[in-house]
Formats: sequence, structure tokens, C-alpha cells
Amino acid sequence: MGAFYTYCKYNTRLTSHLFFNTIRMSGVENIPKNKPVLLAINHPNSFFDAVIVGGMIPRSTYFLARGDAFKNKIAFPILTSLNMLPVYRLSEGKENLNKNTETFDACQDILEKRQVIIIFAEGLSENNWAMRSLKKGPARIAMKAWNSQTPANELVIVPIGLTYEHFSGAGKNILVNIGKPIEKHDFEGIANEALLVKTFNEKIANNFGELAYIDPEMQEGDAKHQEFRAKLQEIIAREKSVPAILNHLRSSEKAKKKVNNKLFINWSLVFMPLYAFSTWLTPKIVKPKLFFDSISFGLVMFLWPVYLLIIGLLVKAIF
Repeated sequence: MGAFYTYCKYNTRLTSHLFFNTIRMSGVENIPKNKPVLLAINHPNSFFDAVIVGGMIPRSTYFLARGDAFKNKIAFPILTSLNMLPVYRLSEGKENLNKNTETFDACQDILEKRQVIIIFAEGLSENNWAMRSLKKGPARIAMKAWNSQTPANELVIVPIGLTYEHFSGAGKNILVNIGKPIEKHDFEGIANEALLVKTFNEKIANNFGELAYIDPEMQEGDAKHQEFRAKLQEIIAREKSVPAILNHLRSSEKAKKKVNNKLFINWSLVFMPLYAFSTWLTPKIVKPKLFFDSISFGLVMFLWPVYLLIIGLLVKAIF
């Protein structure tokens, strides 16, 4: 691992205690320690999804990310140093599609070294609790690995479901639910590539339905979302297991209390000026709300050491 990647990985874990109310994670034992792994994750919150999973699991990871993010000359070296690989869509220019071949070749090299790749099977991200149609990329990466005569043919697919309380900055609860591995023998007897892709995506989609909270009708801020938040806050206070939390969320029981919008993390009063600054600055850096969490978390992650230094110097000057 590079020094910058290592710093960001462990700083993500530290910052999570400042930025979130709670992260509950279950199933980390389902990620093999010495095999090539493709982590297939649902995609409700843009770059933030990769930050959460990549920062919290014990193994180092590579990430497949949207190609347009790499066009900026300043962003390019930063993204590559964070183990990110570009995947281009047709909307980002037909001339860029050939570059995807280089990325998929790089994925094969990574898997041959028995390392871990994060991929978002839905492709596009939206801030909601729906499940979008899955792309062909994960299945094709898996088929190439399984058909090789290299260590990559030991590849396992590990589905992960992410559930966010909301998508509006600090203080949220997050569920990270890591499912059982999917292996090559699960597709034995399927010789037709199109049928294999279809079967592969159906298996991943079924896993997402079990591993994450899915409700395509719920929109952030509506009455159903307020009920969901109140219920999640109640359950997460008494349950540790993510599957148990999700089972309660899906039950017909009603929340006994209203949503607590003041629910916040430890040290919230100390860091309130930093949260306020990141909330103010984020919309000036990026306009789409989809990237709000990614940028605001990044600002807190890189600024909190400086912020504490300033606080320390002010206290020293006063006393």
C-alpha cells in the first residue's frame, strides 16, 4: 500500500467516529483473507460508498470509479494514488470507451495477485433506497478471472449491502451488511455467456435485496423516511447485528418515538464549527447533492487534525 492510501484508510476509520453517529457492520468474516475478491456493493451515495467500505474492512482495496472524475489533471494523481481505476460510460465520450479495456486488464492483474476490488454493480448512483438495474461489468470481470489459468481463477464475489439513515451530512447511522461469498461453482453448467451474466446479476440483485434496506417509494425527507429514521434510531440503540436490525426495519412495527434530528456523534460540541464549515463549503465545491456526503466527509477527514491544532494553540494562548 502507498503511504497516501494507508493514511487515508486509517484516517477514514478515525474520522468515522467524528462524522457518524453509528456504523454497524456485520459479516466481515465472509471476506477471505488470502483469495482474490470482488466486492459487489449497492450504490446509493456516490464516492462515499467506497470510502465507507474501503476504510472499514481490514484488507486493502482497489476501486472502480466513474471515468469523468479522472479528467481533472489535479484529481488524476490523487485518485490513482488511492487505488482508483476509471470506468468510462458512453455519456463521457465514445472515444474513451477503449480505455475500459486497460482498466479490465488491470483488474485481472490485481486479482492474479489475490487482491481486492470494489465495484458498484448498479453503475450509476442515486441518493435513495431503490435498487437499480445491474450492469454487465462485474460478471465480465468474474468470467475473465474464472477462465484464466492464474490465481485469479480462485476469485470469490462478496456482495455488500449499504443502508444510510440519510444523505445529508454528519450524524447519521449506517449499516454495512457483508454477505456470503459467491464462487465459480455456483455457475457450473452455464456455458452461454449471456445466460451467465443474467444469472450472475440475478444472484447479486437477490443478495442486495436481503443485505440492504430497499424501498423505492421512500424519498429523503418525506413522511415514510421520517418513520424509517425514527425506527432505525430505536432499533440501532438496542441491536448490534445488522441482519437483526434490518429484520426489525422490515417488520410492521411502528416507531415509538419521533425522529431525533439532534442525534449526533461524540465530541459534537467540540467539532461543531468544523461541521458547520464543511457544510457551508461543500456546495461551493460541488453542486450535485449526490456528492455532498463525499466532499463534506473528505473535508472533515483532512481538516480535523489542523482544526484540533488551532484549538490547542488558542487554548494555550488564552491560558
